[in-house]
Amino acid sequence: MFLVRKATTDDAVTVRNFVMQSGLDVDGLPDIESFLIAESEKKDLLGVIGLETIGASGLLRALVLNSSESTSERLLQFFDQVLLFAKKAKLDELFLTSKEESFFFQVFGFSTISIEEVPKLVRENELFSNQSDQRVIMRKRLN
Repeated sequence: MFLVRKATTDDAVTVRNFVMQSGLDVDGLPDIESFLIAESEKKDLLGVIGLETIGASGLLRALVLNSSESTSERLLQFFDQVLLFAKKAKLDELFLTSKEESFFFQVFGFSTISIEEVPKLVRENELFSNQSDQRVIMRKRLN
Protein backbone atom coordinates (compact mmCIF):
# COMPACT_ATOMS: atom_id res chain seq x y z
CA MET A 1 0.00 0.00 0.00
CA PHE A 2 1.19 3.51 -0.72
CA LEU A 3 -0.03 7.07 -0.63
CA VAL A 4 0.14 9.71 -3.37
CA ARG A 5 0.27 13.33 -2.22
CA LYS A 6 1.32 16.76 -3.39
CA ALA A 7 4.89 17.68 -2.51
CA THR A 8 5.54 20.54 -0.10
CA THR A 9 8.53 22.83 0.35
CA ASP A 10 9.75 20.38 3.01
CA ASP A 11 10.13 17.76 0.24
CA ALA A 12 12.26 19.94 -2.07
CA VAL A 13 15.69 18.51 -1.27
CA THR A 14 14.44 14.92 -1.19
CA VAL A 15 12.65 15.22 -4.55
CA ARG A 16 15.58 17.02 -6.20
CA ASN A 17 18.05 14.37 -4.99
CA PHE A 18 15.71 11.55 -6.05
CA VAL A 19 15.40 13.00 -9.56
CA MET A 20 19.16 13.66 -9.75
CA GLN A 21 19.98 10.07 -8.74
CA SER A 22 17.90 8.84 -11.67
CA GLY A 23 20.19 10.66 -14.08
CA LEU A 24 17.61 13.24 -15.16
CA ASP A 25 18.60 16.88 -15.41
CA VAL A 26 17.32 18.84 -12.43
CA ASP A 27 17.84 22.24 -14.07
CA GLY A 28 14.51 23.61 -15.20
CA LEU A 29 12.37 21.34 -13.03
CA PRO A 30 8.98 22.79 -12.10
CA ASP A 31 8.36 24.20 -8.62
CA ILE A 32 8.26 21.62 -5.85
CA GLU A 33 4.53 22.25 -5.38
CA SER A 34 4.00 20.83 -8.89
CA PHE A 35 5.27 17.41 -7.86
CA LEU A 36 3.26 14.43 -6.74
CA ILE A 37 4.98 11.93 -4.46
CA ALA A 38 4.24 8.24 -3.99
CA GLU A 39 5.40 7.00 -0.60
CA SER A 40 5.00 3.90 1.49
CA GLU A 41 3.21 3.80 4.81
CA LYS A 42 6.69 4.10 6.37
CA LYS A 43 7.22 7.32 4.36
CA ASP A 44 9.77 5.70 2.02
CA LEU A 45 9.83 7.48 -1.34
CA LEU A 46 8.56 5.19 -4.11
CA GLY A 47 8.23 7.69 -6.96
CA VAL A 48 7.74 11.27 -8.05
CA ILE A 49 6.27 13.05 -11.05
CA GLY A 50 5.94 16.70 -11.90
CA LEU A 51 2.46 17.87 -12.88
CA GLU A 52 2.96 21.44 -14.06
CA THR A 53 -0.27 23.36 -14.66
CA ILE A 54 -0.32 25.69 -17.67
CA GLY A 55 -3.76 27.22 -18.15
CA ALA A 56 -6.23 24.34 -18.54
CA SER A 57 -3.42 21.95 -19.53
CA GLY A 58 -1.01 19.86 -17.51
CA LEU A 59 2.54 19.01 -18.40
CA LEU A 60 3.94 15.80 -16.94
CA ARG A 61 7.63 16.03 -16.08
CA ALA A 62 10.34 13.92 -14.47
CA LEU A 63 8.60 10.61 -13.76
CA VAL A 64 11.06 8.78 -11.51
CA LEU A 65 10.49 5.53 -9.65
CA ASN A 66 12.52 3.83 -6.95
CA SER A 67 13.66 0.81 -8.93
CA SER A 68 14.10 -1.41 -5.87
CA GLU A 69 10.53 -0.71 -4.72
CA SER A 70 8.67 -0.41 -8.00
CA THR A 71 6.56 -3.08 -9.60
CA SER A 72 4.41 -2.79 -12.67
CA GLU A 73 1.36 -2.87 -10.40
CA ARG A 74 2.68 0.04 -8.32
CA LEU A 75 3.52 2.02 -11.44
CA LEU A 76 -0.01 1.53 -12.77
CA GLN A 77 -1.53 2.53 -9.42
CA PHE A 78 0.72 5.57 -9.17
CA PHE A 79 -0.15 6.73 -12.66
CA ASP A 80 -3.86 6.18 -12.03
CA GLN A 81 -3.54 8.49 -9.02
CA VAL A 82 -1.70 11.09 -11.11
CA LEU A 83 -4.58 11.09 -13.61
CA LEU A 84 -7.09 11.49 -10.77
CA PHE A 85 -5.15 14.49 -9.44
CA ALA A 86 -5.20 16.04 -12.92
CA LYS A 87 -8.96 15.52 -13.23
CA LYS A 88 -9.61 16.94 -9.75
CA ALA A 89 -7.53 19.97 -10.76
CA LYS A 90 -10.04 20.41 -13.63
CA LEU A 91 -7.38 20.10 -16.34
CA ASP A 92 -8.64 19.50 -19.88
CA GLU A 93 -5.60 17.65 -21.17
CA LEU A 94 -2.16 16.37 -20.24
CA PHE A 95 1.03 16.55 -22.28
CA LEU A 96 4.39 14.86 -21.96
CA THR A 97 7.53 14.52 -23.99
CA SER A 98 9.58 11.38 -24.29
CA LYS A 99 12.63 10.17 -26.17
CA GLU A 100 10.45 7.64 -27.95
CA GLU A 101 6.82 6.66 -28.29
CA SER A 102 5.77 4.81 -25.16
CA PHE A 103 3.32 1.91 -25.06
CA PHE A 104 2.92 2.53 -21.32
CA PHE A 105 1.45 5.98 -21.90
CA GLN A 106 -0.68 4.68 -24.80
CA VAL A 107 -2.30 2.24 -22.35
CA PHE A 108 -3.47 5.27 -20.36
CA GLY A 109 -4.93 6.94 -23.44
CA PHE A 110 -2.04 9.14 -24.55
CA SER A 111 -1.43 9.52 -28.26
CA THR A 112 1.44 10.99 -30.23
CA ILE A 113 0.84 14.46 -31.67
CA SER A 114 2.80 17.08 -33.57
CA ILE A 115 4.18 20.23 -31.95
CA GLU A 116 1.58 22.25 -33.86
CA GLU A 117 -1.20 20.52 -31.88
CA VAL A 118 0.23 21.71 -28.55
CA PRO A 119 -1.45 24.90 -27.26
CA LYS A 120 0.74 27.98 -27.62
CA LEU A 121 0.87 28.56 -23.86
CA VAL A 122 2.19 25.03 -23.27
CA ARG A 123 4.55 25.23 -26.26
CA GLU A 124 6.22 28.25 -24.64
CA ASN A 125 7.43 26.07 -21.75
CA GLU A 126 11.21 25.60 -21.95
CA LEU A 127 10.73 21.85 -22.16
CA PHE A 128 9.22 22.28 -25.62
CA SER A 129 11.35 25.15 -26.81
CA ASN A 130 14.58 23.35 -25.92
CA GLN A 131 13.88 19.77 -26.96
CA SER A 132 10.69 19.40 -28.96
CA ASP A 133 12.41 18.60 -32.26
CA GLN A 134 14.25 15.64 -30.68
CA ARG A 135 11.36 14.22 -28.66
CA VAL A 136 7.99 12.57 -29.09
CA ILE A 137 5.05 14.62 -27.79
CA MET A 138 2.05 12.81 -26.36
CA ARG A 139 -1.36 14.10 -25.24
CA LYS A 140 -4.28 12.73 -23.25
CA ARG A 141 -7.61 14.54 -23.21
CA LEU A 142 -9.26 14.36 -19.78
CA ASN A 143 -12.80 15.43 -20.56
